[in-house]
Amino acid sequence: MRGNFVDGNFLLADHLKRDEENGYQVTPKGNTVLHVAALYGHSHFVGEVLKITPTLLCCQNKKKETALHITANEGHAEVVRVLLSCLGDHNTKEKLTRMADASGNTALHKAVRSQHLDIVKLLVKEDSEFEFPANHAHETPLYLAAESGFHDALITIFESCKKLTYAAGPSNRTPLHAAVTQEHKDCVRSLWRWNKPLCEEPDLWGWSSLHYAVKLGLEDIDSDMLGWKKSLVYLPAGSENDWTTAIHIATSEGDVNMINELLKNCPDCWDMLNSNSQIALHVAILNNQVDVVRFLLNSEICDSLVDEPDSDGNTPLHLLAVSGNHVPELINHPTAKKMSFNKESQTPLDIALICTVTTKKEKLLNNLCSIGQFGQREFEVKRKYKYMPDPNDETGLGGKMQQRKDDHDKAKKEDQTEVENIMKAAQMHIVVATLIMTVAFTAGFTLPGGFDSNTDSPNKGTAILLRIKAFCAFVVTDAIAFTSSAVAVFTYFAMAAGGITTELPVISRLYRITIHLQLVAMSSVVIAFVTDPGGESVEEGG
Repeated sequence: MRGNFVDGNFLLADHLKRDEENGYQVTPKGNTVLHVAALYGHSHFVGEVLKITPTLLCCQNKKKETALHITANEGHAEVVRVLLSCLGDHNTKEKLTRMADASGNTALHKAVRSQHLDIVKLLVKEDSEFEFPANHAHETPLYLAAESGFHDALITIFESCKKLTYAAGPSNRTPLHAAVTQEHKDCVRSLWRWNKPLCEEPDLWGWSSLHYAVKLGLEDIDSDMLGWKKSLVYLPAGSENDWTTAIHIATSEGDVNMINELLKNCPDCWDMLNSNSQIALHVAILNNQVDVVRFLLNSEICDSLVDEPDSDGNTPLHLLAVSGNHVPELINHPTAKKMSFNKESQTPLDIALICTVTTKKEKLLNNLCSIGQFGQREFEVKRKYKYMPDPNDETGLGGKMQQRKDDHDKAKKEDQTEVENIMKAAQMHIVVATLIMTVAFTAGFTLPGGFDSNTDSPNKGTAILLRIKAFCAFVVTDAIAFTSSAVAVFTYFAMAAGGITTELPVISRLYRITIHLQLVAMSSVVIAFVTDPGGESVEEGG
């Protein structure tokens, strides 16, 4: 550990000779004296050990690590030089640099993972004919350099390794996948220039490097890849039964700039379909990307696809009815058909009526009704929904519409019940708020200590305890208590009068605000009581 050759009666040469005869002594982890010296970076000690017993060079500990593994991981470049210089013939050098530990890592794996560039250069130069295969986790040194953004090591491996190949990494990903997903742009560009077809390789989930670049919004990377091969944009991402495309990925992320970049390179990719026969407009609505919906609708490219059905026959307007959003630009689009039915013979209005009623849903329903998008098939249903169900209706459609109306009425009744419960609680709270306001108001006019009534005093009419900190704290907290309780009282009056609104969300929000105000008021009253300096009023001349 200290790097001492001689320590008292200890002589390194004698010790190693005894070890050679009786078996080398090791630590609990299986490290020899050479492992320990390499761990602590004692290059002279390492050189001395190898002069006496060169056989220690390839000894492995319990993790099957050689001294070269350990020093490459720790970054002791001088120790690496000594170890490599002590090798005899070329075969011994190759054996040492190619030896793998229990995890399949070579010394180069260790150096790259620990970001030691000088050691990477030494190891690659020493065995440039080696392919440096993957470890048990399917990681090559090249993959590790790309994933960690170790660009200098990446370039060193490119320039020095004569038989460099890439193997499928974790999850069948290439080094280019690793660099893109970690957003190491310099590594991405170097890998792409080295082997451009890498960007076509799919990983375990069927995604290419281009797909990940689109998802992460790496526009410059996508532009380079598509500039080399525009057909990359048509590669599907996913499995055989569930796949998507680059334009769909950009749409689901809401990345308008990326969509522009894809359309600039491949203007016809806007009408591509995913595994559900959906265009980008469908996906934008399903992912609530309203900005993308408006962008697509404002461009002429989507005019012919506004009523495009997916595999279930749903148009973008059908999906909008399910989403709970309200996009007037789609509802009132000039090319939108007034009669559109999915495979279950439902119009967008039918779907909207089934879904839970919200504020946006109400607006959507009003818009759909105003432009007459019931459709001919539902004309009778429309009439029955407006008045009453026909008992002789054998189709059952009238009953369905009545059921939807009943569900709507039930939701409104539940909201009304909740409003009534809140107002009952408010009746008790307003009494508490009024009492606090009264007490705070009274305390403000009967200040502790009284006022200075001395006619000769320049401070006549001011509070006697004005300069006492406790008195100031009392005045401030009393004012806060009065203001908070007064605002709470006024808010309760407004709720009771119904002058603002009777909708449950607004009433609930106001009720929560008043509760917080009352908590502030009560806390302030307590603080005012604690800080009351007491004392009696000071009479004139007293």
